[in-house]
Amino acid sequence: MITDVQYFRSDLEEILSLFVGYKKDMQFIKSISIKDFSKENISKQFNETFRSFPYYIESSSDKLGISYYTLELFDLYYDLDSVDKLDSARINQTKSRFLKDYLDINDQYIIYEIIEDYFHSLTYFYEIFIAKAKKYSFFVEITNEEIILKNLLSLYKGILNDTSKQIRVFWGLTLTKKISDKIVEMLCDFIEQRLLVLNPHINTDSITNKLTFKSNKIEPILWKGTQQELCELFSELSLKGWIPEIPDGKRKKIAESITEIFDLQTTKHSLSSKHTDSFYQQFKGEMIDGKREFPFLSSKKYSLKFDKIKENPNSEA
Repeated sequence: MITDVQYFRSDLEEILSLFVGYKKDMQFIKSISIKDFSKENISKQFNETFRSFPYYIESSSDKLGISYYTLELFDLYYDLDSVDKLDSARINQTKSRFLKDYLDINDQYIIYEIIEDYFHSLTYFYEIFIAKAKKYSFFVEITNEEIILKNLLSLYKGILNDTSKQIRVFWGLTLTKKISDKIVEMLCDFIEQRLLVLNPHINTDSITNKLTFKSNKIEPILWKGTQQELCELFSELSLKGWIPEIPDGKRKKIAESITEIFDLQTTKHSLSSKHTDSFYQQFKGEMIDGKREFPFLSSKKYSLKFDKIKENPNSEA
């Protein structure tokens, strides 16, 4: 039985290593743009794209590619986690992004973030996934969860044995066969564990539980500001030479470390919001002309709090 997303930690680290080792240019996938920026529509499209069991089969690929629709949909959903409505500046930012016809090199790490978020959602919001699966055309009038899962499991294991095919995990996103298959292996693992819960008569002796726990003796410090202010603080510390620049590919883990050290519960917009993810959306910034920028810092609505921090005299030039 999977009780915590940490169950998939070693698998996710393996996927991250595949992204880090990918040295080719990413493919730019031209797709539709977002027209309706309402919270209702963004949430609906997000769930359609990122919270479902994949089933579409495509030819094997050795490339990574993504559309701006997929990128923006993911970002906008978590932007709306902290506000009730997107302001005009954020909407115009999205519209201008759709005018571009190329990808930034760091966009591949956003794909990893999408995958990590997917398995977090699968672990804690499984009811959304199975409810959607019951509406697939090929499962019409089939309500038995075990039958649905066994058929998905059969599909996935068949694809793993076919070198010419792979599962398209997300719409508007191309993954290599290696990454796609690793995700499918994780889905198989999840389904098998779920089937054990549904049918306790299955012999569980041969199924190992990978979940391990670390001793967490950290006493978090209550952060009395906003998530943006905490992001500004670390941005200034890096800019002024008090901490090293955070390498690409490690920003997600650093953000997780920060949210362990600082208690951000009071910054949550609602009881259901995930403050670790919403902080990371601020902390990752955006790559503009090859440089990481934090758009909120230049917003007229934001008042800088840590811009007076002095340069570290001992920092290397």
